[in-house]
Amino acid sequence: MTKTELRDNLVFLSALKLLGQLTEKGLLTMEEAEKSRTELERKLRPTLLFA
Repeated sequence: MTKTELRDNLVFLSALKLLGQLTEKGLLTMEEAEKSRTELERKLRPTLLFA
């Protein structure tokens, strides 16, 4: 895994955690969170198997 892949994976996981927190607080709907996750996957292309 390259440094870029590692960085992208860490950013992706952090963003997923933030999306979960925003959804729990009611600041995002499930549809918005799913759309954001899809966009993050497209931009960052995470290489994690469990993401």
